[in-house]
Amino acid sequence: MTMEAALASLAKTCEAIANGRFDDIDDLYEVITNEAVPGEIRALAESFAGMVVQVEAREFHSSQLISDLSETKRQLEIAEAKLRKENAELKTRLDKFEVAYDETEAQMEVQKVAESDYFKSLQSRAKQLRSRFKSS
Repeated sequence: MTMEAALASLAKTCEAIANGRFDDIDDLYEVITNEAVPGEIRALAESFAGMVVQVEAREFHSSQLISDLSETKRQLEIAEAKLRKENAELKTRLDKFEVAYDETEAQMEVQKVAESDYFKSLQSRAKQLRSRFKSS
């Protein structure tokens, strides 16, 4: 491979890399391993090959993170739906409990007051006052 061919191959491969296409990487390895190509150009090709490896590793890591985040999001959405359902059920149960509790408690309080000596005394005094008022 001549120096001009190596430079052309390197330029073509670098353009492909810049556009996100990593299919032409084999051309870089041909330049790197060709002893007829000057050392500076081989070193440059090797640097580009190293960059491609790093970019591919980052892209792989990013895709793994995206996949993991998508799965976590899916699980959180399931958990949120479950919690919403449980909260709705608990609210319904609480509303029913409060209504039943309020009615029962009110009846018990009224009965307790009505049976107390103090209330009976007040009733008696009220009857006496009404009798006096009617008599007057």
